[in-house]
Amino acid sequence: MKKEVVMMVGPTAVPDRVLQAMNKKSISHRSAEYSEIQARVSKGLKRVFGTENEVYTLTSSGTGAMEAAIQNCFSFGDEVVVPVLGMFSAQFAAMAEAFKLNVKRIEYDLGEAADVESVMAQVTPQTKGVFVIHNESATGVYNDLQAFGEALKDTNTLLITDSVSGAGGLEMKMDEWHVDVLLSSSQKALMVPAGLSFIALNEKAWKATESSNIPKFYFDLNKARSFYAKDQTPNTPAVYNIFAVDEALKMIFEEGLENVYRRHEENTQAIIDGVKKLGYSIFPRDEKHASRTLTAVYAPGRAKEIVKRLGEMGVVVNGGLPPVDNDVFRVGTMGYVYKEDVDTFLAALAQIK
Repeated sequence: MKKEVVMMVGPTAVPDRVLQAMNKKSISHRSAEYSEIQARVSKGLKRVFGTENEVYTLTSSGTGAMEAAIQNCFSFGDEVVVPVLGMFSAQFAAMAEAFKLNVKRIEYDLGEAADVESVMAQVTPQTKGVFVIHNESATGVYNDLQAFGEALKDTNTLLITDSVSGAGGLEMKMDEWHVDVLLSSSQKALMVPAGLSFIALNEKAWKATESSNIPKFYFDLNKARSFYAKDQTPNTPAVYNIFAVDEALKMIFEEGLENVYRRHEENTQAIIDGVKKLGYSIFPRDEKHASRTLTAVYAPGRAKEIVKRLGEMGVVVNGGLPPVDNDVFRVGTMGYVYKEDVDTFLAALAQIK
């Protein structure tokens, strides 16, 4: 193969255009030039999130945005419900516990999606939040956010959503689906190097920040809100990564959001169909809940060897995560991935017996 094909779940491939956008002189984050870029990036992220709410850029991984959601919207002892489907939803639950929230975990078998009925059965009038992973990249499972939003919209319970591996590759309608807090990060479908996370709150969530008693400083979103009103940030941002987001958003909108979503859908379905023809199965129990930005391929006892062999052929994919790290490998179709990459992957996989 002539070139390495990067189909990781993250960090994902970064287009040359985005890399070149970072190759420019430094500017002050207090300059008018920077403020203009920040305003443009914020406007673009609103389109990706499907919201009229401000989208705040944090200099952190997606984990930082998860912390920000907890620190700003909750108080010590608050009851929250967390459906646990894999490593990243488990991390959300563990983080809430670290901040001394009263966490009610709902454990699902790996490969299952969360169902609204079993989650809502655990929600009480005292429940302050439900934490739902949009796209659990550990297991390749997609959750129906719209159904959760509909169930929670007329309650006092916040719907907190991690869409780190979804936003930019999966349709997102934060406002229409009644998502109260939405977060994501740069290194997945948005095609930008790691280092930035993004978070948006609706008015229901902002109201909750008024009574939060968890200490906060770096991730104080009310402070960020006051600075964003002036197209500024409270702290020094990762300016070069902001240049990258600006360019990546231009690429996304040049292609058209609907076309981007269609490409992700078509590429992922081609992977699913292709691996099945080669005798593999996918890890999600129900294909209707299979992610459309990555595919978790089930290869019991062989996953590590397959990842190694693919790498030797110039195709870079991810292994599985514990406890299925040698039973599952994960193929990313998010961001800068096209049909020729999918074809190259399937041709390489076909050579592994």
